[in-house]
Amino acid sequence: MSITIVIFEKESDTRAVIEGYLAEKEDVVIDNIFDDYNSGVRYVKENKPDIAFFSMTSDKNICYKMIKRLSEFGVNVVVLSEDYTTSSIIQALRYGAKDFVSKPVIKKDLLSSVDKCSQHEVKAMKKSQIVAVYSNKGGVGKTAVASNLAVELSKLTRDKVALVDLNMPIGDVTTFLDVKPSIDISEIVNKADVDNKTFIQEACCKYKDTSLYVLAEPQNIEQSRTLTPKQVVKLFDCLRKAFSYIIVDMGTNVDKLNMSILEHSDFILLVTVINLPLIRNCQRCLDLFKGLNFPDDKTKIVVNRYLENDEITVDDVEKALKKKVYWKLPNNYYTMMSSINKGIPVSEVNENSNITESFTQLASKITEDMFEQDLK
Repeated sequence: MSITIVIFEKESDTRAVIEGYLAEKEDVVIDNIFDDYNSGVRYVKENKPDIAFFSMTSDKNICYKMIKRLSEFGVNVVVLSEDYTTSSIIQALRYGAKDFVSKPVIKKDLLSSVDKCSQHEVKAMKKSQIVAVYSNKGGVGKTAVASNLAVELSKLTRDKVALVDLNMPIGDVTTFLDVKPSIDISEIVNKADVDNKTFIQEACCKYKDTSLYVLAEPQNIEQSRTLTPKQVVKLFDCLRKAFSYIIVDMGTNVDKLNMSILEHSDFILLVTVINLPLIRNCQRCLDLFKGLNFPDDKTKIVVNRYLENDEITVDDVEKALKKKVYWKLPNNYYTMMSSINKGIPVSEVNENSNITESFTQLASKITEDMFEQDLK
């Protein structure tokens, strides 16, 4: 079966080079070539080729919008660009590109991208990522951070995101987002097949008309006490098959179960607020993670309820912890309390609030850092 390709390229010399390289593959058919990108987008929408080679122009914002549209048509987009910095690659992938080829085009790279995109199930460059949201003290807003971050990640990336409540023995994720799942974690860890991603996705409760899915805490407190580290590893293996991002709202205990969650996570968001006792507890967590040989860049300090004029400054916190603060979430009491009381994310209370903007930017930073980590 032939692989159909459409080329978006304004330079005639580059078009000729691409045509020459592709001519060496017997199973490839160049369906059409466009220097008028708007016409090309309309053609792709109607004809649905397998691959679109899309050469970036100076107007990057327009190009990214077109890449997004092409990917939404179900076409595998391969971006060609002279700018192949990490940030450029990340941007292209975020807008739906499946691969990235630097210009001037090298034959090996171009043909390799065809092979990648002609597989039955194209895998994005990034792997599935697990983000554990943790604090060893309650009351710091950990569940609010996990829930709102998961919502913003699903909106930003359009990928499938799982929000997993492992805040044992009593979690609040379902209350924060006002969802009523019929299945919880205790059932899934006993029935899930690692290779059956359809089952794991169907077992999670989809949040409204989004790509976010919620996996609820056990309904029975006794069931939560029987969950083992081995079952958590199995659960994560299942979730990685079905979701691009897994956000885990964790409990505060320092026990084998939580240590297993942290060990098998890719990122740890260590949530704190700025006061002396919690900064000391944050330092104890960092010492514990160091003792467990976690990589230093795995743990990210997130300051919640940040006030610009606090008596203790961020500089003071960084000096005490000997670690940079990764993110500051502003103290917007009204929006956050309204969000909690109504069971909706802050973006639905006020999409223009400073706390909504901060969660959006945090989601963007995390995805960029994850892409950069994978590319390395």
